[in-house]
Amino acid sequence: MNKVLGIAIGAGLVYGMVRLLKMQNVSDVSTMKMVNPRIHSINLGGLTFRTEVEVNNPSRDSIRITKPVVTLTSKNKFLTQSDAENKEIVIQPLAVTKIDTIELELSWSILAGLIKNIVTKIPAVITAWKSGNKKNLVAQLGVPMEMYFTTYVNGLFYQSPSEKLI
Repeated sequence: MNKVLGIAIGAGLVYGMVRLLKMQNVSDVSTMKMVNPRIHSINLGGLTFRTEVEVNNPSRDSIRITKPVVTLTSKNKFLTQSDAENKEIVIQPLAVTKIDTIELELSWSILAGLIKNIVTKIPAVITAWKSGNKKNLVAQLGVPMEMYFTTYVNGLFYQSPSEKLI
């Protein structure tokens, strides 16, 4: 009985390692891009953005993910987050897989804070423009925005590193 249990545990460990290596392989070679980002609506609640995401998987391995939850931050301060959906998506091997629409809503109070920060930086931007320092004008506005996403990959939780948008 002990030998059977040992073989079962060993087989389980080998199977787990193979799954992890396949996930790592897909992660290393896959690329993601936003497709058709747009302002969807403006209403009393705020501004709603929508985009689709395409995952290009040039590897021979497929993985299953849940629909990602995208979080937008500024200086590590939470701005908004897409709604969580328990929807499974199969990232096909040697193909481009399209992920459904992801929607982010920025409330007017958050937008007002961002605009206030931009307005206070306009004189510095104008001075930089006149002096010929036209590089990184958006960065000089002082409104850093970061994005990260969370999802489950083959049943394991994954959070992407924070990516600077502006």
